[in-house]
Formats: sequence, C-alpha cells, structure tokens
Amino acid sequence: MTAPPETPATLTLLDAQEANGQRWLLSGNTTYTMGRVKDTDISLPYSWVSRKHAMIQREENGRFNLIDLGSSNGTFINGRKIHTPIALQNGDCIGIGSTRLLFHQETAPARPSPPTGPDLDEMTVAFVQKQIITILICDIHDFTRLSETMGDQWVSQLLQHWTGGVSKLVHKHEGIVDKFIGDAVMALWSGPNLRDNIHQALKTAIAINSFTLNLRKKVPDLPWPLQIGAALNTGEAMLGNLAQDGQNYTVIGDVVNVAFRLENMTNTQEDLDLVMGCDAVAHLLEPETFFKKYSFRVKGKQEAVDAYGCSFSQLSAYLE
Repeated sequence: MTAPPETPATLTLLDAQEANGQRWLLSGNTTYTMGRVKDTDISLPYSWVSRKHAMIQREENGRFNLIDLGSSNGTFINGRKIHTPIALQNGDCIGIGSTRLLFHQETAPARPSPPTGPDLDEMTVAFVQKQIITILICDIHDFTRLSETMGDQWVSQLLQHWTGGVSKLVHKHEGIVDKFIGDAVMALWSGPNLRDNIHQALKTAIAINSFTLNLRKKVPDLPWPLQIGAALNTGEAMLGNLAQDGQNYTVIGDVVNVAFRLENMTNTQEDLDLVMGCDAVAHLLEPETFFKKYSFRVKGKQEAVDAYGCSFSQLSAYLE
C-alpha cells in the first residue's frame, strides 16, 4: 500500500479572538525567516517585530526548530521566552509582542540518532555548539548627525576606512569580527581563558577608540572628532551558521541582546564610555577600584540590569 503524502506543517496567524487568520505552509524550504521587512518568508509588519526577528528551520527528518535572531522584544513559545533553538511541537503558540502564531504539524517526526563522521560535515546545521563567549560592541556616536551633515557618499567612504581599521584591531587582539551593522561593530572572543578574553576585548575597545579619535588626521574633512561608545558582556551563546551554504557564521543569545542594550547607555550618561555586564566584571581583579556600578532599565528586560561602567581614561588606568 502506498503511504499517504505527508501533510505540510503550517504556521497560522491568530487574532485577539484566537480565530484563524493568515496561514503559511512550511514546505519547500529548509529555513523560513520571520520579521517586519517584506523580504522575509513570514512577513509580520508590526512595530513590535524586529526587521529580522526569528527563524524556523526544518531538519532533514521533518522536525522544525524555532530560533530567535537577536530580536529587540524576544520570541516566546507558549509564554516562555527562548534564548536557544527550540524544537516545535504540534499546537505550540509562538509569541512576538502581541502577535500570536499557531504551529501545526499532524505527524511528529521521530528524532534521529546523532550524526557522526563525514555525514555531519555535509548537513546544514542551524547551530553547532554552545559556548561561553565575550561580546564587544563599539558604536560611533552622533553618526546620524554626521550623515546629515556630510552626505551618504562621503559617509560611505568613511565607513569603509573605519571598518577596515577596526577589523585589523580586532584580529590583532585575537578576536573575531562577527558583523558590522552600519556604524557599529560586533566582535567576539571564545575559549576557556575567560579573563584573558575579557582583557583582550577591553584592549580592543581602547584601540578602536584611539583609532576613531585619530580619524581626523586621515580624513581632514571630518567636522568634529569622532568618539565611540562600547559595551562588553560575557555569557553563554549559541554559535553556528544561519545560511544553507554555511557562510553566515554568527552568534545569538541573550548575552548579545544585553550587550547591544548596554552600549546604548553610553549615549545617556556623561563620562560613561564603556559598560560591562556583571558576568564579565566578575573575572576582573578589584573592579570596584576603577569601575562604577550602575543599574539600567533596558528594552526587553522586566528587571533592571546591573552593570559596571567607566571612561576610556579609567579603563586605560585599569589595564596598566
């Protein structure tokens, strides 16, 4: 007897009365991006949805995983916020702000045995490992005003010069550039020696700040000296690739989200150039001597986030 064709899994948008709305078939692709922009596979044009908010990935055995892509407001399954990839079950409710989506899969696939040997290298894997990492975010202050003053073409050339120099500094201090996001860089350090990783990240922040301040010597048309704000955070994250060709290797997790939120605090406090999460500060010697403790209200967190901050001159004194 011929087996009946497999019924595709679906994702259904629910309204406030839990009635069925728009529906997407999860068939034909291995990944489905969810976000506010039009070029996502599952477009959710709402202000509380990030541009690239989350992703659903289909494994070879038919099982689906939900992955948050470092969104601003988080991704939830049945009311619980996710920080790592989670396998979807029939009837799961995915929450993004006030948007609710129902996952439906009639037949749950059996979980396969873990792959071994050369077959593992040929698979498309969403995330391959969990690690303790140190994240550094550096962002050029007043960049919007600079763009309005100098024009897009001039700013584009400036960014090419800045990103090239910053990449060299990160690599010099044994870090990895994860990505550039406009006028910001996200770099990471991984490995067992956490204190050394944190010190390398701090030295990188000092170096990037010095490089940025000295840009006026290389770019004489700069209307004012450029400065950066920086944030450093340490914690557990998932590392792997988001692309089927394996070329988009990145890191996601709450440690990344908090790092970006902490960097925003350098725009609100005078003489605050660097903010560090408490998990990073815990690996430093006598941090209270050089760093001041803060408690920040950040987007996406119900509770205040404790952190330590300092100026770049204070950071230089600590590193010396």
